[in-house]
Amino acid sequence: MFSSPLSTSSRQLRKILPFIWFFSFLLPTPTSFLQPTSFLHSGVGFTQSINADRELKKSMVKIAKDLKLSESDVSFSILVPGLGRIEHAADIPRIPASAMKLVVASAAMDELGPDFMMHTDLVLDGIVQDGVLEGNLLIIGRGDPAVSGRENTDDLLWELRPWVTFLNAQGVKRISGKILADARYFEGDGFHSDWPRESSHRWYYARSGALNLNDNCLDVYVGPVSSGQVLVDVKPTQPLARFVNRMKICKDRKKHLIRIERPGPSWEITLTGAFLESAEKRKFHVAVPDPASHFVGAFSEMLAEAGIVVLGEDLPISELSPGVESPKVNQRISHTLISRMPVMMKNSQNLYAESFFRILGKELGGDGSFESSGRVLANWARKNFQESESLVFRDGSGLSRLNRLDARFLRSVVDWVLLQSWAESLFECMAFSGVDGTLEKRMATDLLKGKVCAKTGTLNDVSSLVGWLKPTGVNQPITFAFVFNGRKGQVAKARQWQDRCLDLLAKRRSGNESQ
Repeated sequence: MFSSPLSTSSRQLRKILPFIWFFSFLLPTPTSFLQPTSFLHSGVGFTQSINADRELKKSMVKIAKDLKLSESDVSFSILVPGLGRIEHAADIPRIPASAMKLVVASAAMDELGPDFMMHTDLVLDGIVQDGVLEGNLLIIGRGDPAVSGRENTDDLLWELRPWVTFLNAQGVKRISGKILADARYFEGDGFHSDWPRESSHRWYYARSGALNLNDNCLDVYVGPVSSGQVLVDVKPTQPLARFVNRMKICKDRKKHLIRIERPGPSWEITLTGAFLESAEKRKFHVAVPDPASHFVGAFSEMLAEAGIVVLGEDLPISELSPGVESPKVNQRISHTLISRMPVMMKNSQNLYAESFFRILGKELGGDGSFESSGRVLANWARKNFQESESLVFRDGSGLSRLNRLDARFLRSVVDWVLLQSWAESLFECMAFSGVDGTLEKRMATDLLKGKVCAKTGTLNDVSSLVGWLKPTGVNQPITFAFVFNGRKGQVAKARQWQDRCLDLLAKRRSGNESQ
């Protein structure tokens, strides 16, 4: 945080941020988002400010009503330089959906730092003699969600190949023991109790763990039709998985429907439905029931392909404390926190959010379970923001319908981030209107394209948008949080409401309201 003559503690920021904005022309700026300017130069007097506040609030509520959204279902909190706060139901806790990811990212950047390293280690627990590893091969995980897959979609196991090369260089032909996963870094199940169990096979509900590979999913390829059968393939190769193919072939495009199920803890994946005879191959992502076993199974296949035989004898294991770094690390995969942020923030990847949420909980004194991580995040919120006692942090992705955040808190998080030295790094990881991520197809007009940086959130009856708007010709960003909790089927209208409100703000601030 940059130095300030106001001597403001972060605990007080939520209450006095409007005054910080007012005096910001006195302060040096840490990022390009906060350019030195005086509100005294804005041409808006005190009386005008109050009137503008009321008129903008009425206009935004009217936009919601015109879209058939109930006034009681929407909340917003907006901080406009020179005007102050514009709010409606801003202190009502609501389901935030994936806007929760912005809170997790902010806390992780604050407490762990952008350069926090996540390691996944390979340890030879024994000596190599005459081509035999006399012991076990240990894989030690510490929650990194991003081992393999994202940077090389043609080779989902590319980051593990140096491990195989290393074993070959050591002359290992056989392993007398087993390939063992040390996944003790986290306590508790990686599938939250608030999530629907019947959806545990869906990629967006993928379990998090100390060891994660390919987003903890199998890439299942269905089709095309060959020799009277619907072909099925899977990557990475997983010896634990068993496929039951009950797909039928159809010629009617309207009957083309593919269903994929993997019940509970089972590795059996069943495909039913009808596949169009002329259709091309399609790819699906199926979440695995056990991330650690998934990692070990895929790596075992790699060793088999390299001609390395695992004998599987029951041999003693070196004593290692959970989460404590082994002195015998032979190979390591490492990623920084900030390098993994774009996938979580631009693409809203749930597994990454849960991993960072649990890492935060573990590193700040908890056990890495959902429960302890929720307490850690709540403590962080109370430390930095007033009036946050009623907020509820159940998971890191926002999938839980028991999460409760209010619009004022969410907007205050954006204001707080703007004051941090790493603000620009985090905002670069977020989606920009009309450009990329979850905002690629939203607000793509000349007025708004590239001018909104935000985190979206969506559930069946929830839509949230939290971030900042910086119209052309405006020095300081407008920070905002919009949250809708209403009826199913209204999410599209809620997004229109958010976009139209930001369009209105941009026109007002750039003096182009007649556009």
